[in-house]
Amino acid sequence: MAFTVSEGMNSFVMCNPEKCIGCYTCMAACYQSAKERGKVEKPRLILVHTYDGSMPNQCRQCDDAPCANVCPVGALRFGKNYIEVYEEKCIDCKMCVMVCPFGAIRPEEKLMSSDNDSYKSGIFSFFESLVSKRSVAIKCDLCEENPACVKVCPTKALMFVTPSVMEEELIFPRAKKSVSVLVKTEEKQQQERGIKEKKEEKESFLGILRRFYRF
Repeated sequence: MAFTVSEGMNSFVMCNPEKCIGCYTCMAACYQSAKERGKVEKPRLILVHTYDGSMPNQCRQCDDAPCANVCPVGALRFGKNYIEVYEEKCIDCKMCVMVCPFGAIRPEEKLMSSDNDSYKSGIFSFFESLVSKRSVAIKCDLCEENPACVKVCPTKALMFVTPSVMEEELIFPRAKKSVSVLVKTEEKQQQERGIKEKKEEKESFLGILRRFYRF
């Protein structure tokens, strides 16, 4: 029976830190994508540098996402293949920020535009800027299943992992490699056992000869 990855698995972006050069291209593309889609103009991923290397930290699109489970207003929801974000519904309670195990959600300031055009100029514009700002939770939404970061990465350090990619490029190749190693290990052990048995047989035969001929 063939094994297949469930189509219900959420897609996500995976990074190979050995290929990441910390160029910030992914963050720039993320910012541009958010701007073009009318979202808060901030990158949804943050490049993290350590002594061992660098890689972007972003939402893993958990299948049982704690952020979507705790959001009281439905600003974070279980979508078809990823966790959807509705920034306009966010009340900035920060529950999602607190429960995210990867630190991939953060509150960012958002300007709230006025419906009254008379408040968009002069002194009214100044006061509006003081009262019309609030924070909303932002996180990676895979650019609605077309992640810009993956497309622009110059070293191909980022991979868009869908159920089919998970099956064909991650699970099966690693399983095949693992089985190959196990088979080779077993063959080597059998060869070593055979050599040991032959050595024991030879030593046993020589022992008989020594006792018989007393040498």
